[in-house]
Amino acid sequence: MIKGKKGVSPVVATVLLIVIVIVLATIIFIWARGFLSESATKGDRVVESSCEDVNFEVQIAPTASQCISESNWAIDINNIGNVPIYGIKVLKYDDSMGSIDSLVLADQTFVGGTVTVGKSSYVCITNTLSSGDKFRIIPKLLAEKESTKIAYTCPEKDGQTIVYTP
Repeated sequence: MIKGKKGVSPVVATVLLIVIVIVLATIIFIWARGFLSESATKGDRVVESSCEDVNFEVQIAPTASQCISESNWAIDINNIGNVPIYGIKVLKYDDSMGSIDSLVLADQTFVGGTVTVGKSSYVCITNTLSSGDKFRIIPKLLAEKESTKIAYTCPEKDGQTIVYTP
């Protein structure tokens, strides 16, 4: 008489398959969670969509009385939109190269803090100005990410370009 091969019972095989599927699903979930991290929010919206609602007027004040040194100049911001502006990023255009200078002249908050709706403030800059210098002013918003406040720099398309004319 030939002894039959013993295999795994159908109940044990089913339980093993279910455990394997659960383990694989857990591994995939943990791996994918790194790609789907929590987005920064401004109020009840994703901060990126708040950047589209930022509206401001900007001007260069070459002899800013509020800035201490004579070599300082200021960028004045008037918030005419409905989103508070936390700070700005300032990029200088280089017309000879046809692109934006990669050096950031300013990446800071305003004197006195966030510029709320209908208010104005300024940022002091210590660089030499020449007639015709072009600058791209990009707003920064204060957002929350995982219960921590972060400064979010809006995309360049949401900024404004200004030209210094003495």
